[in-house]
Amino acid sequence: MKINNLKKIEYISIVLLIVVLISNVFVVYASQKSDLQNEQSSIDKQIEETNSEISGVKSQMSDALTQINQYNSEIGTYENEIGDLESQISTLQKQITEKETNIQEQQKKYEEQQELLDKRLVAMYESGTTSYLDMLLSSDGLADFISKYYIIEQLTEYDTELLQNIETTKVQIQNEKTELENSKNQVQTSKTQVESKKNSLTVLVNEKNTLVGNLSEEEKALEAQLEEFEQDKKDIQRQLAAIAAREEEERKAAAAKKAAEAAATSAGKTGNSESSKTPSGPSTSGFIAPLSGRSKSDITTGYYGYAGHTGVDFARNSKGAVNGLPVLAAKGGKVITSTALKRPDGSYKSYGNYVVISHGDGTMTLYAHMQSRSVGQNEEVSQGQVIGYVGSTGNSTGPHLHFEVWLNGKRVNPTQYLP
Repeated sequence: MKINNLKKIEYISIVLLIVVLISNVFVVYASQKSDLQNEQSSIDKQIEETNSEISGVKSQMSDALTQINQYNSEIGTYENEIGDLESQISTLQKQITEKETNIQEQQKKYEEQQELLDKRLVAMYESGTTSYLDMLLSSDGLADFISKYYIIEQLTEYDTELLQNIETTKVQIQNEKTELENSKNQVQTSKTQVESKKNSLTVLVNEKNTLVGNLSEEEKALEAQLEEFEQDKKDIQRQLAAIAAREEEERKAAAAKKAAEAAATSAGKTGNSESSKTPSGPSTSGFIAPLSGRSKSDITTGYYGYAGHTGVDFARNSKGAVNGLPVLAAKGGKVITSTALKRPDGSYKSYGNYVVISHGDGTMTLYAHMQSRSVGQNEEVSQGQVIGYVGSTGNSTGPHLHFEVWLNGKRVNPTQYLP
């Protein structure tokens, strides 16, 4: 009996030992799993911190600085809208001047035609009641009859054409006046919008300045970087808009020249059938991704993914790190900018090493924060050509490529152009 009890105790002890061992295994596993999850969370956080620039101070930005960055973005939007409206007003005023000149010319033409008609009516009145039939019946012979018939036909055609011209000119004048009035109304509406946006802009600037005044010294230094970056972006925008306008004029001149040459050639000859093309979407735009093996699905921070982010970023993701990867020309074209933005002390700022390529169809692409550049200004590049290498120069919190697309001098969402 004692033996059986001993066996039972021994059995229970073994079971308890197994339970303890299994529990320890689960505890160790749970601990390892927790550690792995924490490590993954840490990695995710590191990846997130290297996704964007936000002027290189993302991880250091207080709530006040974040708000200031938001203000900067809204201020920039208002300034762009005001600039667009003022440009629209300038264009409309030019059209108004042209319309007023055209109305004067049409009015002069109308008065001349009316004067001719009045003279014809006076001449007909003074000639009495003699009709065209009387003229024909008074003919001396067949030759005289044919001659008078021809004269009558010409007079009738002239009178009909004169009346039609008067009516057409009158309608044109009325249409021009209507368009002129519409243009003037548009100008007034645009001016009202400009005034409203300027008032909103003033409010934003005052709110921002109030926040800036309450910043600490360290925060003020970071805010200065934000201001510096915003100013650099505005300078770049002005430069690219001017280049886009000049290229558009050149394209128009080239198209006019081509049309004139085509008109001068015989109908049997054909010129170069290639024409300027405007991208119509991601499947037909003709762009490739600026990093090999990446596509728009690999974008880590999207267009306006945060306030003031005017492009898209390619940073470390599941496909691995991007530091040092070759940056490729998304489309063939001409390098219009290849430079490094630096402070007086030699440190990189804003976009750091960046390149802009004009593709000759109204689009431009910008590649920023590269560790180095492989192309120079005015150099012709082919699609897929290496133009630099991914880095973290300028206002960047980690290695990534900042990529922008411009259409007719204005930034647009790059994702619609990428494969």
